[in-house]
Amino acid sequence: MQIKYFNTNFDNIKKTTSFDQKIFDIISNLPAFNVIFDQNLLNHTIKIAKKFELNKNKIVFFGTGGSNLGARALDNIVLDKKIKMEFYDNIDPVFFKKSFDNIDFKNTGFVIISKSGSTPETLSQFSCLYQIAVETNNIDLFLSNTLIITEFKDSPLYNIAKEKECLMLEHNAGIGGRYSVFSNVGILPAIISGVDISKLYNGASEIIKNVEKNSALNLAQYLCLNKKKQFHSNVLMTYSDSLHFFGRWYLQLWAESIGKNKKGITPIHSVGTTDQHSQLQLYLDGPNDKFFTFITTDHSKKGLIINNEVFKNTEINYFNDKMMGDLMQAEQSATLETFKLNRFSYREIYIPKINEENIGKLLSLSIIETIASCIYLDVNPFNQPAVEQGKILTKEFLT
Repeated sequence: MQIKYFNTNFDNIKKTTSFDQKIFDIISNLPAFNVIFDQNLLNHTIKIAKKFELNKNKIVFFGTGGSNLGARALDNIVLDKKIKMEFYDNIDPVFFKKSFDNIDFKNTGFVIISKSGSTPETLSQFSCLYQIAVETNNIDLFLSNTLIITEFKDSPLYNIAKEKECLMLEHNAGIGGRYSVFSNVGILPAIISGVDISKLYNGASEIIKNVEKNSALNLAQYLCLNKKKQFHSNVLMTYSDSLHFFGRWYLQLWAESIGKNKKGITPIHSVGTTDQHSQLQLYLDGPNDKFFTFITTDHSKKGLIINNEVFKNTEINYFNDKMMGDLMQAEQSATLETFKLNRFSYREIYIPKINEENIGKLLSLSIIETIASCIYLDVNPFNQPAVEQGKILTKEFLT
C-alpha cells in the first residue's frame, strides 16, 4: 500500500505534541486493536465458526451499523465463497418479508449481532424469524442453527440466548460497534467467507505498530490543524467493487465519531467509475471545500476482452487490443490527473492487490485517522450522544 499526497502543504500545519501523545496512548490501549494480538481469542473464534458452518449452505447475518458493515467490508473482498452469505442491516418490511418467504431452516445458519443486546432493529429481525419458525414448526431447527454475539450481561438478547440455549460469542464490552471489525463481530463472518485472518491481522498490525512511519496522522493533521484551509467534506473515492462496503463502513466510522458539538467534516463515499458521471461535476466545478482520497488498484489487462469487430463501422478506435480493465485503468488515471492539473488537494492510496493484508492496512489506517481527527477537533471519538433521543422516541411511538 502506497500513500501519496498531491497539492497539500503541510507547512501550514501547527502540530500539537500533547494531542499526538494522547492519540498514541489511545491507539496503544485500544481494545479494538488489542484483539488483533490475542491468539487465544482468534483460535476460539475460528473453532466456533468452523463448528457453526457445518452442514449449512447459507448463513444469514442480522445486525445494524457496526454490527454489519465491518463484516461486509471483509466479505466483500472474497469473490469465491463456499457458503452463501447474506447480510441484513435494515428493517424494510416488504423487502424483509419477501426475503424469507421460503426460508430453509435445516440448512441455513442465523447470526444475530447486537453489542447492547437491545437494538430494536436486530431484535425485530430475530423475533420475526422466530415467528416464522413457530408457524412452520421449525423452532428447534431455528434455535439450533442460531449464533448470537452480544455482551454477556443482563439484556433481552443475552437472556433469550441463554434461555433458548443458542450458540454464543461474547461481544467485547470495550469495543464499540463501528470499531468492531477486527473483533469476533467482523472476524466470524470473515472466517466463514474464507478470509485469511492471519494475513488480515498482519496488515493491520503493520500500521498500528508504525503509526509515525506510515504517516497515519497526516490526514487528520491536514484536515483539522490547517490554519489556511477549511474543509467541509472528506471524500473517499474507491476504484473497485471489492471496496464498496469498505466505503460504507468508512462513512459510519467517520461520521459517527467526528460529528459532535457542532464540529465535524462530512464524509462522502464515491464509486469509480460510476460517480464520474454524477458527483464528479460538483467536485470539479462546485465549491472547493473538499479533500479527496482516491483508493486505486491495478486494473490493466484484467477482465473480459473488448470485441473490436462490433465497432468497425463506427468512429470508436480506442478499444483495439484492450480489455475492460484497461478502460477502468484509463478512467482512474484520467480522474487523478484532472484533479492534479486543477490543483485540488487530494491523496492517492494505491493498493497493488485487494487482499487480506491490504484491507487490514486500510481498516486500521482509517481507524487511526478517525481517532486522530477527533482528538484534533477536541471531540470524543467513541460516543454518539445525539442519536440517543431518536432511540427513545422510537420506543415511545411504538407504545
